[in-house]
Amino acid sequence: MRYRNKVIFSASIAMVAAMMAVAVYFLFFDSGAPKDVWETSLALSLPCGVSWILIRIGITPFIEWSDTEVTVCNPFFAYHAGLDTVRLLGREGRGGAIELEGIGVVMPWSMTRSIFDSKRANGSRRDLRHAVLRAQKTVESGEGIPATRRLRYGWFDILIVPMLAAFVWAFLP
Repeated sequence: MRYRNKVIFSASIAMVAAMMAVAVYFLFFDSGAPKDVWETSLALSLPCGVSWILIRIGITPFIEWSDTEVTVCNPFFAYHAGLDTVRLLGREGRGGAIELEGIGVVMPWSMTRSIFDSKRANGSRRDLRHAVLRAQKTVESGEGIPATRRLRYGWFDILIVPMLAAFVWAFLP
């Protein structure tokens, strides 16, 4: 089963599309073609930076589980573990956290409580809780999938380049 917050996903896509359209308008149609590379990087730095943040926070986080394993993709790290090595933790009204053996406490970003919380999110939390409890009861040996953590990166990280170029330009003598 996979859970992703669809409201945040849709709002992020709309915001990214609007910011890119405004940047293209101001870059090419408002004052003509850009004169040099620095002008282009300055015009694209803010929309690309905001788009990168929205993609990282609103679009890419998800949690996915099957009968034997769970994968949590937060904005910067991805965690993978056997479902039998997961321990459920309560988080004072903010959704559930899980503890992965060997890694520690992980807060699934896509399942945190927010103003967009719905019956679907609550149902997914309940389904994950039942899957974890079922997996812990059925496992006889302690040899599950070891928990791993890795840094996430993707195509969307290229959106940081114009912002970094603008910072370099700003601090050049």
